[in-house]
Amino acid sequence: MSISIAAMGDDHIPAVLAACADWQELAQFGPPYWRPRSPAELGRKVASTAGPQLATDYSFVLDRDGRLVGECSVHAIDWRNRLAQIGVCIWAPGDRRQGYGRVAVRHAIDWSFGYLGLVRVEAWIVDGNEPSAALFKRLGFSYEATLHGRYLHAGDRKAMHIWSLNSLV
Repeated sequence: MSISIAAMGDDHIPAVLAACADWQELAQFGPPYWRPRSPAELGRKVASTAGPQLATDYSFVLDRDGRLVGECSVHAIDWRNRLAQIGVCIWAPGDRRQGYGRVAVRHAIDWSFGYLGLVRVEAWIVDGNEPSAALFKRLGFSYEATLHGRYLHAGDRKAMHIWSLNSLV
């Protein structure tokens, strides 16, 4: 098994759309999966990172031996305070719990601290997503807070748990 991570590009859009077709199943994990994704949305994501200006969101795709299995992102970047949120989603249930999320989050952390020079990253995890909470905890994140009723899913308001990691700066 070989997993690689690349910046999301225009050529990835069809595969991302196909992989996220079951958005109802993905919606339980939070944004941006709460509704069908569109080529225009993903095209805007790609275009916003074309530079030369700094972006506030960067999206990456995870490729396992030539097949896209998920995405990760560094988003909601606050350049003044040098912090951001990071997220990961492994799209198909059969691809989850294979270590892809760990590789993706490790990449997002290293890229955030090393390349972007951020000093803090946060993971906002929807209540009930215990595998994600366990992943971020294993990677050194600390639980900080719960925002009650923060995420609407299937007519129910769910809490969002905030986990954080600070660089050694």
